[in-house]
Amino acid sequence: MQIADSVLGAVCAVLGAYMLYAASGFPSFPGQPYGAALLPSLLGVAFIVSGVLLALRDLRARRLGSTIVLFAIQPALKDRRGAISGALIIAVVLMQILFGDLIGFIPVSLVMLTVILLWFGVRVLAALFFAALGTGMCWWLFSFVLKVPLPRGILDGVL
Repeated sequence: MQIADSVLGAVCAVLGAYMLYAASGFPSFPGQPYGAALLPSLLGVAFIVSGVLLALRDLRARRLGSTIVLFAIQPALKDRRGAISGALIIAVVLMQILFGDLIGFIPVSLVMLTVILLWFGVRVLAALFFAALGTGMCWWLFSFVLKVPLPRGILDGVL
């Protein structure tokens, strides 16, 4: 689906404003000049600025005579394989949301990445390798670099 930049810009700006509003209630750290609201506030400002610039660029293009459709379905999504591909991407995200806590990030991520790679034509061994590599990199990034605990699920006693 193709959405006009003015619509996406407005959505980004509204999301940024909500991020600023939500972050305003975050606690500050004792003895620190910044608190938990710093990163969400910076991201909120970036979303607002990016959204406004995106919308202005689209409005400028329209003023110069460009005909831009607000919403359009991509031709790739009109055939069967394209529609299934789009639905598959949404399904694996929902699978992580619904089963991530119960089963755990690692098993769910391994399965969903393998399925996506196989669907898009990657050979089986390469799909398994890159699914394991991607899962491992995400686990390392979130757990060790960002210190964000990912759900362990069935691997709770192992990790």
